[in-house]
Amino acid sequence: MKQQPTNYEEKVEQLAELLRSSERIVFFGGAGTSTESGIPDFRSAGGVFKGDAPYPYPPEVMVSRSFFYQDTEMFYTFTGTS
Repeated sequence: MKQQPTNYEEKVEQLAELLRSSERIVFFGGAGTSTESGIPDFRSAGGVFKGDAPYPYPPEVMVSRSFFYQDTEMFYTFTGTS
């Protein structure tokens, strides 16, 4: 039986090896993942659903793939990734 990693670097290397050896990977993320990455959330007091956002489209439209292709500059402005 493989010994469990004892420190952070070993855990990261174990995860990296698991990813390298996988044929398919699925990641299920939630609000915590996106906000940690700097993507605006929808529900908090400062979130994009607060009602006074200066954008011409609803947030769920602006974070879509089709909107990215339609208006890439506004997508980046909205998500703060420009």
